Amino acid sequence: MTPRERQVLILIGQAAPNRAISRQLAITERTVKAHLANLMMKVGVSTRIEAAIFAYVHHHAIRRPAA
Repeated sequence: MTPRERQVLILIGQAAPNRAISRQLAITERTVKAHLANLMMKVGVSTRIEAAIFAYVHHHAIRRPAA
């Protein structure tokens, strides 16, 4: 997972809508959607809710900086 996808996942786990994520990360909503689609495929979930649950369950692992 890329650092940006990790940031999006953390914000999804905090129930942030795409518009808020795009503003916070200074990217377009379309880019947020692309990152969300990519990370969902990588973690094996098919809905935004599942991604949020994944972020909640794995919050310690995803908040660690990438090695």
